[in-house]
Amino acid sequence: MITKVLKHPNFFESHELSLVSALIAWDFPILKVEKESTKRVTFFFEQTPQLEQSVSDYWSDTKLVSPKKYFSALREAKSRIYSL
Repeated sequence: MITKVLKHPNFFESHELSLVSALIAWDFPILKVEKESTKRVTFFFEQTPQLEQSVSDYWSDTKLVSPKKYFSALREAKSRIYSL
C-alpha cells in the first residue's frame, strides 16, 4: 500500500492517484500537494475518522462513487499535479 499517516497525526498523505481521486469524489478536500521528485507527488488530507473509514472502504472495495464524480475528481487531481 502506498499510503501512510504522517508523523503529524492531523494529516493523511497518499501518492496513489486512484485513492486520491476517490477521496476527492467523496468530498475530502486536498490540503496540500507536494512534488517530491519528477515522478512522485504527495497529496495531503486532514486526518479524520471519516477519512480513515473511507480509505479502509476504498482498499476493501466496499464504498461506491459515481463514475462522473470520480472522473471529475481525477481531472482535479491531475490538474493539481500539472500546476506544480
